[in-house]
Amino acid sequence: CWVKKTKEDVRIIGADDLLNMIDSAHAVHNDMRGHTGGVTFSGTGIIDQKSSKQKMNTRSSTETEHVGTSEYLPKPVFFELFMGAQGYKPQTILAKDNESERRMLVKGKASYTSNSKHVAIKYFWCTDRIKKGNISVCHCPTEKMVADYMSKPLQGKVFVTFRNVIMGWQHISTLFDIFSSTEKRVESNGCLAVKSKNTQITYAVTVRINDVVEAQDRTIANGGDPIDGLMRVDIKKE
Repeated sequence: CWVKKTKEDVRIIGADDLLNMIDSAHAVHNDMRGHTGGVTFSGTGIIDQKSSKQKMNTRSSTETEHVGTSEYLPKPVFFELFMGAQGYKPQTILAKDNESERRMLVKGKASYTSNSKHVAIKYFWCTDRIKKGNISVCHCPTEKMVADYMSKPLQGKVFVTFRNVIMGWQHISTLFDIFSSTEKRVESNGCLAVKSKNTQITYAVTVRINDVVEAQDRTIANGGDPIDGLMRVDIKKE
């Protein structure tokens, strides 16, 4: 009945900056593996989505989120490269509702604790792109995380609100302001913003980061996985 009544719904797609929302549900399958949900907006409506079971078991929700980010992020990177080839320079934003994982993405191994040190280093390839400035990470309140639509069985008002944004009937800015600062977004939600420390990077390390990111770009453009043959760059303070 629901499928028949919605088969003629019109989907609208616009074009602004690239906003990516990635969220993962921890240990929801019979074999206790997580589930990754991801959506990519270009302003009005989504241009891509992912909803799939993760390929490995994880020990915590933070690790599940980190693995989910690593699994979905190559798609937004490909869109960034595609739009760049057309002469556009979109601002790529990654919205996360897990502050622990956000620290891991921004700070890399500097954010290690006894509960996260076991996370495979290959899943930190995202940090290289963030340090170069290709991707900016911002906090998104859980109740506004549209990626939940792809990872959890939503109902009621949340389902309708997320559907309207996904279908392009409402602009993403009506739900989530991607242009305000992280501090304003987080503090308006009743939390304290987590400010990343400024890390001094040597010129040699900067060159190595550029080489790593360019190698990732070539791999993703050819349809490969950036984790394969991954090069790591250790960021150290001067």
